[in-house]
This record gives sequence, structure tokens and C-alpha cells, in this order.
Amino acid sequence: MNAPLSTVWQGRGADPWVRDPRKSAPGLDHLLTWAYRQGASRIAFLSGHPVWVRIHGLNQPVEPDPIPESDLALITNHIYGADGTARLKKGQDFDLTYEVLLDRGTRLRFRINATATRTSRRDGVNIILRPIPDKPPTLEQQRVEQGILESFRPHEGMVIVSGATGSGKSTLIAGMTMAKLNDPNGHYNIIEGAAPIEFMFDRMRSDSSTIVQSEIPIDLPTFEAFIRGCMRREPTDIIVGECRDSVTMAAAIQAAISGHTLTTTIHANDVALTMQRIASLCPPDERDNLISAVAQSLRLVINQKLIRSSDGKRIALREFLVFNRALRTTFLETDPKLWPALTRQAIATEGQSYEQAINRLLEAGLISEETAAHERKEIG
Repeated sequence: MNAPLSTVWQGRGADPWVRDPRKSAPGLDHLLTWAYRQGASRIAFLSGHPVWVRIHGLNQPVEPDPIPESDLALITNHIYGADGTARLKKGQDFDLTYEVLLDRGTRLRFRINATATRTSRRDGVNIILRPIPDKPPTLEQQRVEQGILESFRPHEGMVIVSGATGSGKSTLIAGMTMAKLNDPNGHYNIIEGAAPIEFMFDRMRSDSSTIVQSEIPIDLPTFEAFIRGCMRREPTDIIVGECRDSVTMAAAIQAAISGHTLTTTIHANDVALTMQRIASLCPPDERDNLISAVAQSLRLVINQKLIRSSDGKRIALREFLVFNRALRTTFLETDPKLWPALTRQAIATEGQSYEQAINRLLEAGLISEETAAHERKEIG
């Protein structure tokens, strides 16, 4: 096996994957600790296959043999509870977080999704664990562009961060949140709802700002309920982990036009498609009013993807559009079907295109000519 990694997992030794569900999983915790320290972005368990890890965009099995079904069932029940496997067999997936306690002051956290699968031989299970750093990298460490730094904290309105799963959307928003908490003159009252919460800020001390975090659906049943409750708690900023349906989008827009800063994520491949996605998520019976509200409330839309950097790791490539008053008026007067085309025209003057982002990283020596050519082909 040609390993793309600098080190290879040495295996569990005599340790079982799980010794006592919900109490002790030495093999699992050993693997997750190793993967975390290697900078893995993904650890994947799948019925009938070896365990795979993804590190700096490269995949590799950590053992040659498939994980036994009995061990996979124990892992599922250890992570979720005694009825974890039964839940998946009923067609119910689950999202949650998992922690590995290294010592009294050190915990490694992982975001988990588990889903039932089907194979040619049997029903199966797929468990994906994504490491969550203890603290998000700062905006400086994330190399966030000056145009974003000048626009990510409006006094009111919407800030959207879009991209594919695993593109660093939550990490970017967490960096923004940390910047606000570190501002001695900020005086922010931030309320966040996420499913699950990735970065915990309760141990962070701020001179002038506060943050409260709730996990959906553990602390509150839905994002709609979370947003509705926020409106009664006098926040300056509301963070919604993801606008994935019409109900959440409608509630988020109402929050944004009510004097709050609303920051959220959407799945889309570029800024123009993000605008299309926002419009499509507005409920049909309220679409005209909500489309108008969106046009008035948008302040910044960022689309992000992670690409291979010159050092063999990954770096963020960003397209973004800043919405000033004149641009918001133009969108307000434009048919939403034409928003994608209008967005592409506006990016050149009000933000940064992916072509510009590629050139910037290439000139700085942060990506190779090969990577730049590949990304140019991807964006057409």
C-alpha cells in the first residue's frame, strides 16, 4: 500500500474497537486520536470495507481488512446509545458530536453523521466522523480577504457562507465569531444554533461580548424554533448553522430584517447559484414578500471551496460579493430568475471572482500552476 501520509496508523494492537458501549472504546479512540493529530478531515466506517481516512484531500485505508459487522454495530451503539443500530435500520440517520478524553483538560471533538446503506449482500451502515479543532483558526490564519474583513460584521442584515459539505463553511463562520468576541469594543450578544455545534466558545472570555450556543434538535427541536426564540432574547447577532429548508429560510429572513445580523450557511457551488438557492428556498406562498426582504437585507455572500496548496495541504479558495445599498436596490428591482446573471456581473466590481482568487493564490506561491489550471477548468 502506497501511503500518501507521513505516518501510518500502527493499529489497535490487542485493544477491541469497543470494550463497553457508552463507556470504553479503546480501539476507536486510538484511531480517532491518531487521525486528529494527522490533520484528517474525515474518518469513514462502512459495512464490508476497511476504515478509511482523508488527510489533506487524500484517501487511504488504515487497515487492509474490512471492519467486522459486529464491531461496526458496537461502534454505532457506543456513539449513539443502545438503540443506535436499530434506529439506522428504521431509516433514521443521526447527527451528533463525539469526544475523546485525553486528560482532564484535553478533549478531541468529532462531528458525526451515521446513515443506513444498502449493499449487494446485506443492509449496511456508514459512519462519517469529521474532527473539530478545539479552537477555529483565526481569520488571519484562514487568509481571509480584506473585502470580507471589511464586510462580515454589519449592524444588521444577512451574511451567507455557501459551499459544499466539508468546504470549511463552519470554520470560517467560527473565525468570524471569534473575531467579534475578541473585539474589546464589539459589545455583541451572539446566539448560535447548530446541528451539531462544532466549535464551543463557552471557555472563551470576552471583554465586551457574550455568546450562547444551542444544539438542534437536542436543546431546541428545529431551527425555526431556535430563531423564533432568539427574537425574544435581544441578540445583536444570530448564527443559524444551516438554512436547509423553506421554513428555516423564512424565519432567518424575518430575523435579518428585524434589526439583527443573521449569519448562516447554504449548500451551493458559487455565489450566483447561492442567490438562486436563496430564492428557491423561499416558501411559494410568501415568495414575493420574502424575495423583496432578501434583496433588502443581504450584506455579504461568500462561496468557499478547499483546494490543494503548494505544501500538500489544503487552502481556501473564495468567491464573494459585497452588497452595498445601490446593489441591493438593483436586486430589488430585478426578477429573481435573473439574479444569477446579475450576480456574475456584480462580482467583478463589488467582490472577488474565483478566477481572481486563483490568480491571487498563484501569485503568492500558495498553489501550483497545475492546481490553478485544474481549478480554472472546474469553474469553466
